[in-house]
Amino acid sequence: MATNDWSTYKRLLRYVVPYWYLFLVSILGFLAAAGAEAYFGYAFGQLIDHWEDSAVRASAVIPIMMFAAALVRGVGSVLGEILISSVSFNVVHNIREQLFGQLLRLPNSFFDKTAHGHLVSRITFTVAQLRDTGTDALRAIIQDGFKVIVFLGAMIWLDWKLTLIFIGTVPVLAIVVVFASSRFRRISQRIQNSMGDVTHVVSESVSGYRVVKTFGGEKYETGRFSRFNRINRQQNLKMVVTKVMSAQLNETLIALALCLLIFLLYDTAQTMTSGQAVAFLSWAGMLGRPIRRLSEVNAKLQRGLAAADDVFAQLDESIEVDNGTKELLVEGGELVFDNVSFSYASGSYTSGADQTSDKSKQVLKNITLRIAAGKTIAVVGRSGSGKTTLASLIPRFYDIAQGKILIDGTDTREFTLGSLRHQIALVSQQVTLFNDTLRNNIAYGDLADASDEAIEQAIERAHASEFINALPDGLETIVGDDGVLLSGGQRQRVAIARALLKNAPILILDEATSALDNESERNIQAALEEVMRDRTTLVIAHRLSTVEAADQIIVLKDGEVVEQGKHGELIETGGHYAELYNAQFQDSPNTTANLAPVKTKRARPRVFPSSESFEKSALGLTRAWYQSSWWLHLLRPFSWIYNWGRKRQESPYLTGKKTPSRTSLPVIVVGNITVGGTGKTPLVGWLVNELRDLGFSPGVVLRGYGGTLSKTGTLVPSGADPERYSDEGVQLRDRLGCSVVICANRVKALKILETQACDIAISDDGLQHYAMARDIEIAVVDGSRGVGNGLLIPAGPLREPLERLNRVDWVVANGEASNLCDNESIMTMLADGFYNLQTGEYRDCEQFAQDYVEVHAVCGIGNPSRFFATLQRLDINTIKHVYKDHHDFTGDEVLFSDGVCVVCTEKDAAKLKHIEQDYSNVWFMRISVSLSKDGRRRLEELLAATAITPQRAMLER
Repeated sequence: MATNDWSTYKRLLRYVVPYWYLFLVSILGFLAAAGAEAYFGYAFGQLIDHWEDSAVRASAVIPIMMFAAALVRGVGSVLGEILISSVSFNVVHNIREQLFGQLLRLPNSFFDKTAHGHLVSRITFTVAQLRDTGTDALRAIIQDGFKVIVFLGAMIWLDWKLTLIFIGTVPVLAIVVVFASSRFRRISQRIQNSMGDVTHVVSESVSGYRVVKTFGGEKYETGRFSRFNRINRQQNLKMVVTKVMSAQLNETLIALALCLLIFLLYDTAQTMTSGQAVAFLSWAGMLGRPIRRLSEVNAKLQRGLAAADDVFAQLDESIEVDNGTKELLVEGGELVFDNVSFSYASGSYTSGADQTSDKSKQVLKNITLRIAAGKTIAVVGRSGSGKTTLASLIPRFYDIAQGKILIDGTDTREFTLGSLRHQIALVSQQVTLFNDTLRNNIAYGDLADASDEAIEQAIERAHASEFINALPDGLETIVGDDGVLLSGGQRQRVAIARALLKNAPILILDEATSALDNESERNIQAALEEVMRDRTTLVIAHRLSTVEAADQIIVLKDGEVVEQGKHGELIETGGHYAELYNAQFQDSPNTTANLAPVKTKRARPRVFPSSESFEKSALGLTRAWYQSSWWLHLLRPFSWIYNWGRKRQESPYLTGKKTPSRTSLPVIVVGNITVGGTGKTPLVGWLVNELRDLGFSPGVVLRGYGGTLSKTGTLVPSGADPERYSDEGVQLRDRLGCSVVICANRVKALKILETQACDIAISDDGLQHYAMARDIEIAVVDGSRGVGNGLLIPAGPLREPLERLNRVDWVVANGEASNLCDNESIMTMLADGFYNLQTGEYRDCEQFAQDYVEVHAVCGIGNPSRFFATLQRLDINTIKHVYKDHHDFTGDEVLFSDGVCVVCTEKDAAKLKHIEQDYSNVWFMRISVSLSKDGRRRLEELLAATAITPQRAMLER
């Protein structure tokens, strides 16, 4: 046994020491059983030698002694087995108790970096493996070891020379044991890891069964479970094969040695009686069984040592540091942050030096603030600014290495953790309830002795009495795992009632009303205002309307305090807080007076089909175009008819019989030769910005598909209704801030645009609108999809034959080179970030991906696959919901009953935001365009070739 293994084993044996008396008695039992079994073999030999002696047969002494030996062996074995099992189960029980007790005292950082399934598996499965090492291996060593010693001793007593020959097989047996040891250890570790993975998957699937069922995750979870379960099966099978092979090899070697003994006994027959020879062979034969068991001890030993390493690794984890000596009894409740900085480092803490030297890793930087006794302070800021971290430092869920947090002038590190947390009540955004009654969830822990009157009062003040009284069992209702039998708002109110019952002098509210509807939120706000009175309160909120009445508002940005003051003062300052506030309440009367009335539709949760069926139904024909399905050739006659009609419209302008209409504005057309979804609208945005940089005042014209005003033509106002002005028109106007005109007749649209302060027009689409004269033609193609099967619609995606690309001035490939023509430019579409549809809150891509690993991805655009691919590149799992391009949203499309975040496109957001509904869980992804280095140069060359210059430059001439 290696040194490390021996130290692990000695540590494990310490758990056996308290039961030494049971262990000693079991050893005596095993020793008696081994001696009795050896005597049984000796008595059998005596029976052979005295078989002809009638006096011996008549006395029946030998059979009686053989029965007595069998009886002693049975009693000794039973006594030894029961007592050693009692010791082993006591060892497992005690280690489990120690593991669980230590688990509750470990710091937050340990749970941040450890999979919870592995923690459960360690306590349930891994600890059980310690029986193999702690007692089962010892039992085998003692029980079977005694037998080997007694049998070999008896054999030496009869004939030491033959016994030494038999013992000569021991080195070979040792080689087999050593060879198997390392393999047993490796396989045991793999079994433990795979069992942890199995437990982890089961735990996640059971706790998230609603998400699994709702999102059709049965196949995915079954696949995960099968993969880990298969690995566990394979490793267990390898363990059995190794154990059986080594054991049988040992037995074979013993049998070979036994055969050699029989052969040698022929030569020594003159010195040994027949009975002695039979006894000698019996002892040698009986050695096979205990030796085989001793060879199996190695497997148990290695499995148990691997388990012990895992268990002791957790037991060696440092528990929460509690060096406090004072008992906190809050007198006033003044809370002060004095130059506090804090950083996470891979789920643990950094030293003070690290925090000072590596500012980039700091979550909080030099926070200094004071909350007067009995006052309320609100902490606001964008997600990731450090609000929740700040609140977590007060009850010392994490310890700081720089600065101090003071309560009534005393550093919180001087107080014991128990007394500190006893004075703090916490209501967090993620409510934790236990599978117990409502009463026990409210009166939890130290509150278990609370009177019924106090519980009822807390329930009333939390406005939870209405739904609790409606339950058949009232306060005795079992809430299920994590309160699954209650709604989100009900769980939140139970948590608030728990905090109210605690009646602590310091109150922390971390998004305490996040899961409530508007009416419940108003009721809770009234209750919270009552409980916050004369109590030091820290409020964290995203909805700024809930913190307007705070005594002081602290604004965090990137972990630093950038503003502080009262609501009115911060609004007047016009700083970061004002920006956050205005982003949430931008629909003021001044900005909406000229707009159409907001549509109000009743939203209802819906059960959605699988993403696969959505995608197949919505994109069936498109998928067929790009997969070159054979049946599309049946549509070729319709393609010929389409091409004939297209040529009739195009020919008069190409032959000069008709002249395209022109206005005073030069025109750049950005269009497709395929049906939609190539990314031309983002390119239009890029062109507007580039032209502005070159001194132009650009405007945009487009058809306004789906807008009721498209036929008559009109300018698109800011914040317009997309039902009247079209989704793309509203999106471009709000995004670019330039003049945008919608009209099915693009020449008419250009004439309207002439009335504005524009000196160049960009036509979003219209490549096939030959009645409109154009100066520059830009065709956008999808670099990854290309042109599909290369056929005209409806048999393929082409609006015009591929030759059309030879006549345009510039071909831009989206994503990657299409290789459809020479000198094409590559356009890359980038995700700028995510904006909350209701509050306007912004989160960058990295932060959003950290906050939401899975989302409902909803879109009604021409190429939804690109939208989904962008989310996947950000490591965000998508549940896909696809609608046809320019889909008329009702609001129900983004309302789901599972609470999972929803992400839509900017184009779809333009429609959704004009439908009155709660969009706090809906975000849209904003996209920008980046062109290869020659993009700006190519644009300047085209403008120079067509002699297009800014109007200001012309006036200067």
